[in-house]
Amino acid sequence: MIRVARVRNNSIGARLGIPVSTVLIRLNGADLRDSLDLQYLEAAERVKLEVEKPDGEQVIFEIEKEEFESIGLVPEADKIRRCTNACPFCFVKGNPKALKLRPSLYIKDDDYRLSFMHGHYVTLTNLREEDWRRIFEQRLSPLYVSVHATDPEVRGRMLVNPRSREINEHLDRLSGGGIAFHAQVVICPGVNDGPALDRTIEDLYGRGEAVLSLSVVPVGLTRFNQDAGIRPMSADECRAVLRRVEGARAIALRARGFGWCYASDEFFIAAGLDAPGSEYFDNDELVGNGVGAISQLRDAVRADLDRLPRLEGRRVVLVTGVAMGPTLRMLAGELAAASGAHVEVTAAPNSLYGTLVTSAGLLSGEDHLGALRSYEGFDLALFSQSAVNEDGVFLDDLSLEELRASLPGLAIRGAEHVTDGLVAWS
Repeated sequence: MIRVARVRNNSIGARLGIPVSTVLIRLNGADLRDSLDLQYLEAAERVKLEVEKPDGEQVIFEIEKEEFESIGLVPEADKIRRCTNACPFCFVKGNPKALKLRPSLYIKDDDYRLSFMHGHYVTLTNLREEDWRRIFEQRLSPLYVSVHATDPEVRGRMLVNPRSREINEHLDRLSGGGIAFHAQVVICPGVNDGPALDRTIEDLYGRGEAVLSLSVVPVGLTRFNQDAGIRPMSADECRAVLRRVEGARAIALRARGFGWCYASDEFFIAAGLDAPGSEYFDNDELVGNGVGAISQLRDAVRADLDRLPRLEGRRVVLVTGVAMGPTLRMLAGELAAASGAHVEVTAAPNSLYGTLVTSAGLLSGEDHLGALRSYEGFDLALFSQSAVNEDGVFLDDLSLEELRASLPGLAIRGAEHVTDGLVAWS
């Protein structure tokens, strides 16, 4: 059974008068275990939904609709399957122990359902037989798999879990059952780079079309887990990884017509190189995992320049992390020319996690406050919407309203894209 947390406006559920807190019991005769069951079973054109309303009344709804049309019932959050690995490079372990941050930051999820529904990478080490059956029965494809290494000994050292050595068997089981997947390798220098990375690339590429892509990203460390035996990558080590990735890409481009293997933006930046253009990444399917974010931003801004409002005399500051700073500074002149506004960029160092963490989405509220104090005379400040949760709260529990109250003369807005923020503000 699952309970309704929200009913979408103008949805089938709203028209049927299904209230919040209704318990969804069965759909088309099958018991509902979680939101994945709901998403899977409601795809049919004809559905029979058995519910119990908050007042105890049990009702059966027989619904005819378009195939794959949602009923519009948003369930309460599922219980998340936790990670059973002990990776020394785990970012969750890099959270501060003395500070109380957003609770979700301390959840080590390794849930195949979230992999299918939201693109989370999972290790496959905690799957039970019933999970495997469900993956195949409900055709949960594609999945996103944190491979890290196909050498069982190397992967065992990285994940510190005996089941992690079964990676090749797990990948073969997926592909044998018709489940495609995107693979990811987090490079820890001296552990899974060099010949180990060559083997991983060769093993994954050799599995054919079942492996949709391979993303290679550098290990991300905070100031709280730098003593865990893993160190940051040097520029030379990053360039060596990029050469191996380029070798794999050349083979894939000749044989398959697309790159297949992608290094994340951070690799290029750490190597002292410019991040590649969008043609390198083929599409934006992996952007949510940090692969191609810089090229996507460049393309999105340039595609929208002609729809910017005229903002002569206005002063705008863009707040970002260190990684995106150079790109936004390059784009600031183009934004200014297209809108007439004066545009500046401030790239804030991360005081919470340390200077090795350079993403805008991981900046705290205090980081934003510190970065903006010099811009109180400006008209507008735009920051990455990913830095706050759905309640408008930053990682350190400072709310957006509190930030605005500290800088009352400055309009402060979050935005998915810079141009969207400028258009909405005007």
